[in-house]
Amino acid sequence: MPEGGISMSTRPKRIFVSVSTFILVCILTDPARAQGPPASTVEKIVVSYPSRSITSFPILETARQKGFFQKEGLNASIIYVRGGIDIKALITGDIDYAAASTTAITAFVAGVPVRLVMSYNAHVDQVLFAQPKYRSLAQLKGQPIGSLNPGGLVDTLLRRILMQGGLQPERDVVILNMGGTPERYAALRSGSVAAVMLSAPHSFRAEKEGFYKIAAAVDYVDVPGTGIAVRADRVKKQPGQIKRFIRASLRAIEYIRENRSEMTQMIAHEFGMDQEIAALAYKQLLELLSPDGRHRMDGLQLIVDIARAAQKVNRQISAPQLVDEAPLEEVLREPGWLR
Repeated sequence: MPEGGISMSTRPKRIFVSVSTFILVCILTDPARAQGPPASTVEKIVVSYPSRSITSFPILETARQKGFFQKEGLNASIIYVRGGIDIKALITGDIDYAAASTTAITAFVAGVPVRLVMSYNAHVDQVLFAQPKYRSLAQLKGQPIGSLNPGGLVDTLLRRILMQGGLQPERDVVILNMGGTPERYAALRSGSVAAVMLSAPHSFRAEKEGFYKIAAAVDYVDVPGTGIAVRADRVKKQPGQIKRFIRASLRAIEYIRENRSEMTQMIAHEFGMDQEIAALAYKQLLELLSPDGRHRMDGLQLIVDIARAAQKVNRQISAPQLVDEAPLEEVLREPGWLR
C-alpha cells in the first residue's frame, strides 16, 4: 500500500466509523436527552430528518417540545442526517426512525429491508416558479429550467407538469440539473434560468420577490411527501414502541392544526422567516399534513415505478410491499383517534 494511502479494506471501516461518530456526537449534544423522565423509565430513540423543511421538522420538533414523545415513554433525539445516509444509518441501527420517503423507496427497490409505517405528508411540496416575464408553460418553450437529478422525484414532477402543459421535455425546453432547492433558488434570482422547481420556504420567498408561480406539482401529479421509515425487522420486534412513536406524531400533527399562532411563531423562529412568510408556510403545512397517518398507495406506487425505471429493475414491485401500517391501524382504533 502506498505511504499515507488507505487500502480498500480500510476505507469502508473509516466511512462507517465517521457516520457512526457523527450521529453519536449529535445524540450526546442534543439537549432533549437531558430532559424528561429518568432514563430508567423511558426508551431512548434517535430520529433523523433529511432537511430543515416544513414537511417533517415541525412535526418532530412539536412532538419533542410539547412532551408528546416523553408522554409515550420515549426520549427522542432529533438529528439531521442527509438523505441516503439516513437509510444506511437506519439499517446499521445508528438511528431508529427516519423521516423519509423517496430515499426509503429508492432503497427498498434496491433490496434494502425498510418499511414505511406512517405518512406525515399527504402531498408533495414542489412549485414551478419563473422569471416575471413568463406567465404560462407555453412561454417557457426553448428556455432553460432548473431541476434536480434526472429520474428523481423533482425531475419527474417537472416533466409531468411540462407534458400536461403541452411541452415535450426532451425537445421543447432545456432541463438543467442544478442541485437542491437553495441552489435552484439562487439560479432563479441570478437570472441564469427561466424557471426552477422550488419548495417552501424558498417558494414563498420567490413569490414575495416577484417571481411568477407557473404551476404547483400537486395540481398535475399528486404524490405523497414525507413518511416515517424503519428497518423492516423493527415492525415485528418492537411494535409497541412504533405505536408509541406514531401516537406522539399524531398528537403533534393535531396540535399543529389547532394552534395557528403558536406554530407560526415556531416556524418563524426555527426557520428564520419573517412573520408574513411564516404564516404562509404554516398554511402550506396544513395543506400537506396527512389527515390520519395513512399512506396514499396510488401516489406511492408512482414513486416506486419512478425508482424502478431509474434503477432499471424489471421485477414488479407494489407499494403495499413497502408499507406496514399494522401499528398505525391499531393506534387509530383506540378511542379518540377515529374522527
